[in-house]
Amino acid sequence: MKHVLYLVCAIALSAPIFGQTEIGNRKVRLGFKLDPVFLNNLKPADDGIKKDGAKFGVSYGVMADFLFNDEKGAFATGLEIVHAGGNLKYEAGSNKGLRRNEATAANAAQYYDIKLQYIQIPLSLKLKTEEKNKFTWWGQFGTYTGFLIGSRTDIRYGNVSEDKVKANKYMVPLNMGLLLGAGGEYSIAEKTDLYFGLGFESGFTDVTRNKRWDDDKVTLKRWALRIGIFL
Repeated sequence: MKHVLYLVCAIALSAPIFGQTEIGNRKVRLGFKLDPVFLNNLKPADDGIKKDGAKFGVSYGVMADFLFNDEKGAFATGLEIVHAGGNLKYEAGSNKGLRRNEATAANAAQYYDIKLQYIQIPLSLKLKTEEKNKFTWWGQFGTYTGFLIGSRTDIRYGNVSEDKVKANKYMVPLNMGLLLGAGGEYSIAEKTDLYFGLGFESGFTDVTRNKRWDDDKVTLKRWALRIGIFL
């Protein structure tokens, strides 16, 4: 919770500064976002491990667009809190997972409900169309870097149930991936635009520590609605 409060304070302090200034002779727009994530899943690459359903999530934070001189594009970045995760099944006999020894002895599959929280910094190129009837359309391509700030998992195997197991030490602290998006903006005032769209994030770094899980590579995939406002 304290990470969220820090972010809110940073946004509140930044808004009056970035909303009306230039950096390096480049106009900067500041915005706020709330992205409902309708599809979170963890994708394993190793045999004996399967996706076991997707989860909902959310991202929220501040956006910053460093506009090109013609204002038809921008370098887009920001700072956001990301709530992600997914469900994994480690099949019986796979000899993988945090409880592989206990599960092998019981000849049982392992089920993990994993919750992850990151502070994330996106960096992308955003291209825009000319404004028409107050609408502007955009597309973006880039990357992101997430720093793990919290992780828990529920574990099930056989008759054993473990809830809310702290899992930071079992997870890779850095998450990076591909970022794609498309959507539009609607002008509601001279310097105020509603922002909306669809975004996809595909991790290319491992989420789980191999020495702990012995599970090769597991990556995070996310589909989200983009909702926000630029000031």
